[in-house]
Formats: sequence, structure tokens, C-alpha cells
Amino acid sequence: MATWTRTQIQTRTRTWAATVMRAITQSNPGYSLLMLGCNYKTGYCSSSKHRSDQRTREARYTNMHASWHLQLPALTNAYLTWKHNSSLNVAQTSAHKFQVTAVHVFELDYFHDITQQHEEVANVSLLHVGLLGCSPTAPTVAISLQCLELYHQLQRRQSSFSIQAFTKVLCAIHNVNYAQTFRDQFSIAFDIYLTILRSVRSQVDTALGRTDPDWRLRHGCPPCMFEQPNECPLYPASLKAMDGNNSAKRMANAGSADLRIFPSRYMIPPDQVDVFKDDVRLRPACVNMAFSCPQNYDSLHRVFEQTGIFLSACRHGIIQMVTEMHRSGELAKYPLTTINKLLDVFGDNQAIGSDIGCSLSKTVAASSIRDKAFNHKLSLSVNAFHGHTHNRKCQLQYHPMYLRGFGLEDLETCERIFASSNAAACLIRHASHFHYSQFLDLHFDQWDMDKYLELSRFIFNNYKQAVTLIDDFTKELDTYRLSFPDQAMDFETWVTEELAYLESIASEPAHDALVVDYVEALEKLNTYQQQFDSFGTDKFLTYLPSSFTPDSGLSVAASQSTKQAQAARRAVECRLQIQINIVEDLETRLDIAERWTPGYSDYQETLEYSRRRKFIRAVEDLEANLSSTGYKLRRQISRAIVKRSGAIRTALDKYNKLAVVQNPRRPTLQYSEILSYPWSNTMHRQMGVKYFKILRAREEITQLNVETRRLHAWIDAEDSDIKHVATELELTNPPLASEIWRLYHRQRRVNDVHRVRLNRIYSLEGFTGCKGKSMLPHCYHSL
Repeated sequence: MATWTRTQIQTRTRTWAATVMRAITQSNPGYSLLMLGCNYKTGYCSSSKHRSDQRTREARYTNMHASWHLQLPALTNAYLTWKHNSSLNVAQTSAHKFQVTAVHVFELDYFHDITQQHEEVANVSLLHVGLLGCSPTAPTVAISLQCLELYHQLQRRQSSFSIQAFTKVLCAIHNVNYAQTFRDQFSIAFDIYLTILRSVRSQVDTALGRTDPDWRLRHGCPPCMFEQPNECPLYPASLKAMDGNNSAKRMANAGSADLRIFPSRYMIPPDQVDVFKDDVRLRPACVNMAFSCPQNYDSLHRVFEQTGIFLSACRHGIIQMVTEMHRSGELAKYPLTTINKLLDVFGDNQAIGSDIGCSLSKTVAASSIRDKAFNHKLSLSVNAFHGHTHNRKCQLQYHPMYLRGFGLEDLETCERIFASSNAAACLIRHASHFHYSQFLDLHFDQWDMDKYLELSRFIFNNYKQAVTLIDDFTKELDTYRLSFPDQAMDFETWVTEELAYLESIASEPAHDALVVDYVEALEKLNTYQQQFDSFGTDKFLTYLPSSFTPDSGLSVAASQSTKQAQAARRAVECRLQIQINIVEDLETRLDIAERWTPGYSDYQETLEYSRRRKFIRAVEDLEANLSSTGYKLRRQISRAIVKRSGAIRTALDKYNKLAVVQNPRRPTLQYSEILSYPWSNTMHRQMGVKYFKILRAREEITQLNVETRRLHAWIDAEDSDIKHVATELELTNPPLASEIWRLYHRQRRVNDVHRVRLNRIYSLEGFTGCKGKSMLPHCYHSL
């Protein structure tokens, strides 16, 4: 008698169960799909009595993932063989069959026969017919690869589309009841499907020589990275942006049983981030935003494991790297880690924009990468939109409009990325860390593919914008110069003078301001104490029984008067106690052991300084209004001019009133006198903005000429390299060669779009770059 293997026993058991259930389903076609499936955790068919699994969920998941991992090489080969219709050279004599419930997009086969070869893994047999099981060992429910690929593409294009929503759609199409178990089964199959796709991509990258861990960073954006010989040097060499986003949160302890680590191509490992955890504290930015106050992250730390992400991207929108913010806000270690990695990969003359680039430059200067940043000539700036919230001095130093080599780039790339990635927040909030990273990786990978397709459009649109801006603003500036024939319109010198003036304005030391607050608090405390003492002793305490007589005057009116006096006394006492607390707090901060009295010399000196301080503040207000004039958003500029002029006049009136009572007396000023600086003239400042935009537009054209040549060279080189590798592999590895040919046709299709747009760029009026050869593709794609 022949001895049956375990696989044959399980096959016979499934066949018997299928025979019994066929009669049930024939009499009730709407019977739930899940009643026919096996429990994915145990691998045995469902019944009213099943064994109790004593393992923990973590142990079950670990065993399941280990089983999948052992099968991965065979699954990858089987997938490539099925996908590219390669022939199977296997003997059919030792084959046997088993049945699964096959779920397709529009079809549901309850009893799908699968032929399994001797010692062949069940899922390999399923892959040969385009199915993938929901269990690594004894699958009874299998999902078609077309169905998995459909959800894969849907999820890449719409990151908020969940597995639960898709499985409900499938149940509705197949007219069966939805249950959570089917969602779990589909999730398992989808995870291993993505793992197979990553394995295929790894083989393709190896064949193409893209095994360097930093290959994507170095070649992800050809216009930024693909340098050509004898090209015009750029300073800075490339423009990047980085920022944090707190929408990508993940609950603490969510999916803790899943111990897998996702092999992300974007994420920086936490151990590399923690190198900078005690390096330096992030300095506050010089912003005037009402929402710039620090957020309270204490409660978030208890609720969320990941409180957001911090990423960097090039100016074309290609994502470079992502860092998880772990139980914290935007700490200094995240930008320092990002900057350190960018310097290691890209080297000299890098420019990075951040919404707090001004303070970040000081943070970097105080960090452990200070020398590296200095030697590599790192440049930090604020983003163009965020720069409007910074003070004028900061704008003159860090705004990209005033920085050479930045072109017309606004460096707000990260905000556009976050506007898209926020769609994934609903899926990753309660996901395991593996799925958190996997969903974000899918979204970012599709984002980069979309941005690669838009590279030539980016260059084309920016070129048109720069040429138009130069033509329009040059005419306006020439006309404006004719209005002031006797005045040299040296806008660059005016900016230098304005910055020097703002740097010369001294600010009040923090200690002096605190001492003034202390003396003013003592003055107020003395006033409250005198008010409290004026009430004297409560008359009720002096009353005797003999006082309550008809002739004593203790009437209802007297009682009401007493109540009012008591209420006033209590109010003064409350204010007195609050003021005592304020004074004691200031004494603690100033380290004052004995309270000052009016007889102290420090008290009198501070009191005199406090009187003069009002005049000093009036001068500062006048200077602040002058330094803030004119730099507003386009839509608000006319209203801003009127409001700012009114603020200047108000500050001037206050100044003149205090100037005459100073000792010695200060000179009064007229409105026309304070506007004597050229850079304080409103119209001059508006024309100055247009002048600097013309300079940046010319730099933009220089940058675009270089980027056009790089993109042209890249698409030719990429098509040639991929085609060469695919041809070489046709004899040695036909399935992999077919996959690379598929990649070639996809990239050729995208690169043909670039060829059409590059030809349009070469035809632009005002194009000054090197024109390449005609690159019209075989089939013209509409743009």
C-alpha cells in the first residue's frame, strides 16, 4: 500500500469537503464565499469544530511570513513565467490536483482545479495559472493576479482607496456577503504580491547595474543630476526643498503583532536619525505668524508612534528621502540627518529651501556637521511663500528672490507633495508599521513616476514664464527710469543699504526688559496695596449688641452700602494677590533675594529708564513701520500701502509728542523726512521687486538650458541601455528579458513624450540653449 504525503492527504480532504459544499452552493448560489475558504491562520477548512490554536497572533504572523519568505524565489520565477507566457518544462506523470475558490474581478469560481507537480509549492502551481493563494502552505482561496494588479494600480492613483473598500466591491460584483475574513485574506495576498513585484524589480535593477543603494538619489531626476561635459556651471548646482508634515501619523501599538520591516527605498533608518538626537536644539525662526507658537506634543507622544514625516525633494518634485518623526515634532535631528545625507550624496554647492531656513542655518552652524556644510558650500534659504511671514531683515538675507542662482524657483515643492500624500492618512493611521511604510512607499513611487512624466512640461512652462517675465518687466522698468532721470535706480545698492540699516537697529536686551517689567510690577503692586489699605477695618467687627437699636442707623440702605463696599474690597484684594504672584515670579526669574523699594538706587535708575523707554519704543515702532513697507502679496499691495502709510503717521505723531518732553529735548520729524531713504519709497520698492525678478528669470533660463540638455541626453542613454540589456538576456534568462523589454517599452513611451516637448522648447521664441537633433517619436502623443 502506497504511503500518502501530507500534501496528498490535505488535497484529498479538500476534495471531499468541496464535494459536500458543491451541493450546498448549487442550492444556494448566494452562499457566502468565505464559508468555502480555509482559515488563513490555520490552513484547515472551516467547520463547526476546529482545533484551538494556542499560539499568539504574533507567533502565527511570524510563522506565516517566514513561510512566504522561503517561497519568494520560486514565487518570483513562477510569476515571471506566467506574466510573459513562458513554457513550462515539467513532467506531467507525478502531478496531482487540488481545488481552490478562485476570485477574479468579474468571475468567482468556487471549485477551480489546480495541477500541482511533485514537490512543487502550492502557490507556485497557482501562479502558473495566474492565481495567488491567501495562505503560504495550504491555500483554499486564491486571488487572480489581474485582480491584485487592478487594486495595485487603483491604490497607487488614489491613496485613500482601502482594501476593505475594494473587497466590498468584489463581494457586490459576485453577489456574496462581505466578511472581515475576506478582507484579511486579500490583504495577505496583496502583501505577498507586492513582495513579488519588489523581488522582480530587484532582479531588473541588478541586470541594469542599478545596485547602488543611492542609485535612485543620484539618478532619480535627470535634469538635476545627469551632468554633461562642457555644460555651463550652475551656482548653486541644484535646488532642493525639505519640510515636515504631521498628517502622516500612526497610532502607537497599532499592528504590533506584525514584526516585519519594510524595505523602503525612501525612508532613512531610525538609527541614522538618532545620531543627531542630542546634537543641537532647533532655533526659533524669525517669523511674525500667529500660528508659529510651539505645539503641545505631550499628548501626541502618548497616542501616536509616528507623528509625521520629514522629506526632501528636488525642485522638479522628485522625492529624495523621507524620515519618520518618532513621537516628536520637527526636531533638529530630522533636517540635520537630511542635510548630512544630501551632502554625502551630492557634494558641493547645494541649496536647500525650508520654511525656517534662516534659523536652520544657525542650527547647522552649531551642529556636528558645521565643517562639512561649510566645506561643501551649503546654502540655506526660506521658501518664497513662507518668506512673506518672516521679517524684512530675514527676507533680504534668505528669500530666494534676493539670492543669486535661485532662478524663479519658489522652493514650495514639499507643500505640493503633502497636499497629495495626505490622502493616505486615513489608511496609515491604524496600520502596522510595515503597512504604514508600504502605503507611503507606493504613494511616493507613483508620485515620482508622474513627476518624471512632467519633467519636460516643467521645463517648457518655466521657459515660457521666464521669457515673458523678462519682456514685460523690462519695459516697465525702462518706463519708470524715464520718470526719474536725475536718480540712479541702483536697486542692488539699495537692498545692501537697507540690510545695513536694519542690522544697525539695536534691540533691547532681554534682561533690561525683564527688570523694567519688575519695577512696573512693583509700582502696580504699591497702587493695589494702597487701594486695599484705604478700605480700613471692617465696621462689622466693631459692632456690639447695643449697636442694633432703632436709632443706630443700621438700616437696609446701610446694609446694601456695606455689601457694595465689601465687594469692592474683595475685588481689590484679588487684584493685589495676583500682582503679588507676578512680582514673586519676576523675582524668581531675576534671582532677586530681597524685594526692591523706592529707596534702592537700582529701582530709581530702572524707573527713569522706563520713562525714557516709551520714547525708545516710539522710535522702534517708527523704524519697524519703515522697514516693513512695501513687501506684500500682489493682491494686497495697494491696501497694504494705505495701511502702512497710516501706521507710519501714527508712529510719527507718537514720536513727536514724546520727543519734546525728553531731557535733553529730541528733534521732531516730518513725514517727508523719514521717507528720504530710496528703499523706503513705495514705488521704488515695487520696481525693485520687478528688477530682482528679471535677474532671477535670466538665471532661470540659464538653469533651464542646462536641464534641457541633461534631459535630452538621459532619455537617449536610458532607451539605449535598457534595450541593450534586454537583448543580452534573451538567450540566458527569457522571463527576465521580457520584463526588461516591458520596462523599455514603458520608458520609451514616456520618453517619446519628452522628445515631443523638447522639440517644442527648441522652437520657443527666446530659446538660447543648445538645440539637439530632431527627436520626433514614431507615434505622436498629444500633449
